[in-house]
Formats: sequence, structure tokens, C-alpha cells
Amino acid sequence: MASGQVFIGVDVGGTKVAVNGIDENRQPISPQWLEMPSNSHIGPSATVSQIVAAVQAFMQRQNIAAASIAGAGVDSPGPANINGRIERSSNMNSNWEGFELRENVQTQLSAALAKPIHVSYENDCNSAGLWESFVGDPQGTEVMALLAPGTGLGGGIVIKGRLLRGTRGMGAELGHLEIVHPPFMDGWQPQCGCGRIHCAEAYASMAALARILRFALAQEKYRNHPLNQVKEADEAQTWKKRAYAVRGLAAAGDELCLAIFDWQSAALARLCHQVACVIDPDRLVIGGGFIEGGAALTERIMGVIRSEFAKITFKAYAAGVKFEVARSGDQAGCLGAALSAWQHAHHQG
Repeated sequence: MASGQVFIGVDVGGTKVAVNGIDENRQPISPQWLEMPSNSHIGPSATVSQIVAAVQAFMQRQNIAAASIAGAGVDSPGPANINGRIERSSNMNSNWEGFELRENVQTQLSAALAKPIHVSYENDCNSAGLWESFVGDPQGTEVMALLAPGTGLGGGIVIKGRLLRGTRGMGAELGHLEIVHPPFMDGWQPQCGCGRIHCAEAYASMAALARILRFALAQEKYRNHPLNQVKEADEAQTWKKRAYAVRGLAAAGDELCLAIFDWQSAALARLCHQVACVIDPDRLVIGGGFIEGGAALTERIMGVIRSEFAKITFKAYAAGVKFEVARSGDQAGCLGAALSAWQHAHHQG
């Protein structure tokens, strides 16, 4: 049973909500989150109901009384403003546009627990960055950034223990910084989901990977590549499955797949240089699905990033900036949301 004050964190995704918490000393309540479907495809009210149900289930599992809950934090993918009002996005249910996520969670969670609960809101990558900063620097003395290539390319910047949220909550949209990087193959053209061409996300993300594969696998030299044997009934599912198979093939030493990861890693190094020029960091942390292909592939990725960064950046950055792999995996989001709630209660951040 958790004793003392507890701060709950909820990571809201397209398919699931994940709940964990921290105690007054900012230590995780559980080594494993509690997960439930988010029902985001139904609409925001359904998701809020799932958030409340997941929090209650977590409290029951951990034997936490409502009286112990001192605050809660919730995060979600962008776009949203600094107060948790969801903005329009092409890949979401239209009912979400303009929805006040933070406010609605606060109202319904307070009602469910029969006590006022303040709920804070963060972008999901900001939450993850906040937690990764705390894990590596509990005293809050460093300047760091998290770069997390996954479906897109998210980021979070923490300066002396405080998130760089910006005026509108849109700080650290690192995936939309533009970089100059040669194409993977002659004739291939990058394209970001936002419509621009040279966003870092157009080079280092799962979305970019899918576009690269469509071009590369059409080349004569790759006609018999194993990825061309992957087929589903639906074309979109075929390319999705092929994209997800690249990491495993790269880990097994496939030439094409390794070349893609090396090229994406070099692109990420160029983004790291831009970030370094803006914030002069102590530490740059690489997270997301990009580094979840096993120890050998992760070591190769980090080696490429470090070496390419050293080639293009200033000597002081090359000598002083530390590169690390994210330590907390998928837990970073909900634990960072809980830490956001802790900071609000302690008038920090």
C-alpha cells in the first residue's frame, strides 16, 4: 500500500491510456503501469471515462485511498495548447477539435474521487522529457533535450528541471525543425505530414521509413528483398507491416535495413546539432521506437549519431555534449505526467 501523498500520471495515446504514479519523494509507485483501451476513436468523452476508470483501477491495484491523491497529470499527443485544449489534426476524430481535455479530466476525476483534484497537462513528449531529465539529473541542474523518433519525431527540452513549454505549449516541436540532409536514394523526395519538405520528421521517423520503403523496394536491385514478400490483404496494412519489420531485419544484419537506419541516424545527428546550437545542452537523450531494436542495433545507431554529430558541430559541443539512450521506455510519459502534477503542487516548473 502506498503511504503519504501520491501523484497520478496518465499517458493518453491513440489506442491506450497508461497510468502510474509517484510518491512525495518522486519515486514510482509501481514498476509497471496499468493499461486500458483509450477508445479515442469513439470520441473524447469516451476517452475521459476510460482515464477515470483506469485511475480508479490503478488505485485499487495499488491499494491507494482517494485521500492520498494529491494531484494528477495527463499528457496526450499534439496538437494541444498549454491548457490541454485539443487542436485540429488530420488524423483524429473530428469530435476532438476544441475539446478541453485537462479541464474535463479534472472535473470527472474530482467527482469520481469525491474530492477536488488538480490536473496538470503536458504534451506527451514533454512529459517523457521531463521524466528522463529527472532520472538523469534529480537535482535539476542540467540543460537537456529528449529526441524521440517513433511514428513521428517528438521532443522535449528541460532547463534546470523546468520544461520549456513556450507561450502556447508548443515548445520543443523538434521534429519540425528543418535540416539539410542528402536523400536516401537519388530521386527520393522527403515529405513531412505537416506538408513541408525538410522537417527532421521527414527523415527520421516511422512515417519517413514507410515512404523510403515504397521508393527503395520498387528498385530492381531489391525486387527479391524479404520485405517485398510481406503482403496483407490491404495495401496500407502491407506497407505498415513492412515498415515495422525493418527494425528486426536491421538487427539481423540486412544490408538495406541497416543502410536506412544509418541514414536516419545521420539525419538525427544533424537535428542534434541544431538543438545544441539553440540550448547548449549538457545531455541529449535519444528515445522512442527508434532505439528499441535490441542492444546491438541501438549501439550502432548511437555510434552513428555521435560520430556524425562530431563531424558537423562545434568543437565545444563535440567534446562536451553527452549522448544517452532513454532509460524509462514507454513509462516515461505517465511518470512525467505525474511529475508535472508534483511540480504544480510544489510550485515548481
